Amino acid sequence: CCRIQCRRASFNACLLVESVPSTMTANASDTAATAAAGWLLFGAILASIAHGVGSGVPDGLAGGMFWLAGLLLAGRASGLQRTQTLLMFASGAAGLMYASLSGGQPQWQKALSTNQALLAMLAGVSFLRLISLPAVDAGEPDPRGRRALWRTLLGAHLFGSVINLSAVMIVGDRQSRRQPMTPLQASVLSRGFALASLWSPFFAAMGIALSNAPGAQLITLSTVGLPLAVLGLLVAGWQLSRWPDAADFVGYPMHFGALWVPGLLAVLVMTLHRALPVLPILSLISSMALVLTVAVLLVRHAAVAPRRFAGHVRTGLPRMSGELLLVLAAGVLAAGIASVVQTSGWTLDLLEFGATEASLLLLLMVAVSAAGVHPVISIATAHGVLAPLAPDPNLMGITYLMTWAAGVSSSPFSGMHLAMHGRFGIDSRGFLRWNGSFTLLMLAVDVLVLHLYQALAI
Repeated sequence: CCRIQCRRASFNACLLVESVPSTMTANASDTAATAAAGWLLFGAILASIAHGVGSGVPDGLAGGMFWLAGLLLAGRASGLQRTQTLLMFASGAAGLMYASLSGGQPQWQKALSTNQALLAMLAGVSFLRLISLPAVDAGEPDPRGRRALWRTLLGAHLFGSVINLSAVMIVGDRQSRRQPMTPLQASVLSRGFALASLWSPFFAAMGIALSNAPGAQLITLSTVGLPLAVLGLLVAGWQLSRWPDAADFVGYPMHFGALWVPGLLAVLVMTLHRALPVLPILSLISSMALVLTVAVLLVRHAAVAPRRFAGHVRTGLPRMSGELLLVLAAGVLAAGIASVVQTSGWTLDLLEFGATEASLLLLLMVAVSAAGVHPVISIATAHGVLAPLAPDPNLMGITYLMTWAAGVSSSPFSGMHLAMHGRFGIDSRGFLRWNGSFTLLMLAVDVLVLHLYQALAI
């Protein structure tokens, strides 16, 4: 029991997007810097929301605060995460300098603040962990068998769609407290979680898609992605329940009554989005996440609500250092590529960009994801190159969501799989084998869906 508690305490850096958590040092100066970064992130959320509602606050204010927080937290990046971040930043900076030295118009403002609404959404959604974690009684027996497999798959999907990677770690902690996690348990969590990226408005993938496909509509993307996710869950459950050890599967005692909080949030966001379509969807999600968190905390724990909220600001928000650095670097990369394309006048030799081209792009981006390239990088690159062609933004957004879902579930280098390796000792290289056939099948379905969407959208 002590060993499990220590392991949980040492791995409390659970991220919203699939990136490897960092360990906080205990010296006072680092603690102060962490707290300062947390308050900067909270201020950036408020500034981004204020800009989104048209208050006159410039987007550069939120962008600048995110960059300051990123500088304070930069030391947390390590390994593959650090390499990817530095490569994106260096490539983007080189593109901006090329445009500047060539007499072009480097997009410095885009590099500073292009992803500020996305980061505000990611940070805002992290507060939901305070009110919607699917906790269970420590003495409650673990469900077993194929039925438990299906419930755990669905639970990881539904809770993960709102509280993101935290759901995987909570469920995994429970499953591995008495014996090491099995490949079957790891595959259930991996597939259930990754499929949420196809539709959830609270997932990093949706924010990335909306930011890199300007004009894409949340309702359209979720309408296409949700049935695809349902099909994926059915296929995943059917495949996994046929594994030899499925009858002995040890699951998580899901209490789906706890879904009322994320369900209420989803209804609020969708309703307000239809009533106020001029309000940016990312700002709407950020604001509703904060409002609902405060309201539920005051109802449940009025006496300690301010302390819990402030505690998350000081220590919880800085845990998003991984996605913060990746998204900031992705903004620089996208701005650099766009500046080079605009300055050089280079364009792809394509008359149009339709479902066939989107399918080829999808397969290419998933392939590079399996090789270790984060989806943020491939999506930012695709946006910078394809923007002059003015493709259908919804088609592009759907393609980006499919890329994220397939890339995350198959790549041994995805942050989710590396995090599971670090926390549960599961070999991340095995996911390419365990989820490979599932990913190929879903990619075939994805290609059909892209062509079907194009046919129905015309």
